[in-house]
Amino acid sequence: MVKEGYKKTKYGLIPDSWDFLQLKDIAKVNMGSSPPSSTYNEDGDGLPFFQGNAEFGSLYPEENQWCTDPQKVADKDNILISVRAPVGDINIAPYKCCIGRGLAAIEGEETSNKFIYYYLKQFNPKLQSYSQGSTFSSINKKVLETFFVNYPPLPEQKKIASILSSVDKSIEKTDEVIEETKELKKGLMQELLTKGIGHSEFKEVNINGKTMSLPVNWDVKMLKNVTQINKNNISTSTPEDYEIEYIDISSINNIGKIKETTFYNYGNAPSRAKRLVNIDDVIVSTVRPYLKSFSIINEDKENLVCSTGFAVLTPKSNMETEYIYYFVWSNHFVNYMRRLMRGTSYPAVNKNDVANTFIPVPPLKEQKKIASILSSMDAKIKKEEEYKAKLERLKKGLMQKLLTGEIRVNTEMEV
Repeated sequence: MVKEGYKKTKYGLIPDSWDFLQLKDIAKVNMGSSPPSSTYNEDGDGLPFFQGNAEFGSLYPEENQWCTDPQKVADKDNILISVRAPVGDINIAPYKCCIGRGLAAIEGEETSNKFIYYYLKQFNPKLQSYSQGSTFSSINKKVLETFFVNYPPLPEQKKIASILSSVDKSIEKTDEVIEETKELKKGLMQELLTKGIGHSEFKEVNINGKTMSLPVNWDVKMLKNVTQINKNNISTSTPEDYEIEYIDISSINNIGKIKETTFYNYGNAPSRAKRLVNIDDVIVSTVRPYLKSFSIINEDKENLVCSTGFAVLTPKSNMETEYIYYFVWSNHFVNYMRRLMRGTSYPAVNKNDVANTFIPVPPLKEQKKIASILSSMDAKIKKEEEYKAKLERLKKGLMQKLLTGEIRVNTEMEV
């Protein structure tokens, strides 16, 4: 039974006052065409040239090439859609630009471009389902032009687009705060891990091949002298049905947090599931260390096991766990590991490379102060990222309900 005030379409229910039209009925579709490569340049001559989704940002593409003899042009505020693998990625033209054959431009006729933009974002999976080609998917002009659109009256389109744009602006502002805080943290790490807090006298030292100034009362020691490395391994006599919680390198996100673990019976666990970890251990990926898959174990669990792709650092009594963690996250440590990496397809360092790395060692009290300052920055980043995730969930829910008419908008009310 169809809900009162609604009608059924091939995509689901929409309000009676909405139309269900093909894209060609409400917009012009302009397929891109690549000009001769001799007309490309990186000097800013001609129109900005976008070839495909490689230049796409979150909303607008980023220019890195220009063209002096464009074959196909998109106007400012046209929707840019990727028509070659990956099909369906969408941006908005920030200005008049040249488009290559990997893109198409869509311009609404008496239609809100922003509404079409959000609609195509929401129904992107359906659009992708029409792509052709087994190894290199693509969509053609006919597929785009015959794609159906839920089509409310223009004032409602504009209001829907305005609501979603306001959420996008909040997400963008939150992103800016996150990036600014990360940059501030990066600068603070460099300063605090070498200059410390409140020092006036310094000494020149060579640490891991780099000369730097450290406070005169700081020591320089190898990691193997301030931590125990790979202290405990799971026993080979462990019962086959003993459940372990496994941390792999892919378990750690880009801000050093363990995002997910996997449970196994010991007998079925991956062969690399060998290293026992405990609360306050620091785990350092020895495989592609430049990806910074490093984290602190914050939970006390007796069955927590990590991959042998990690070096497990257990701080000694005169060391603060978080201070060690921030050191291994520093560019100094990561760049040093990069210099020591061996292998091309599986670049890695070994336990001894980590163990023999020198670390600046302040007094324990100062270590704790440094860690506290950097932890406060991490807490701010985490708070902003959680807020961003909340906004993204809100936007997802609003897109689903607004673009199908499940929730109607008041076109008289300002956003």
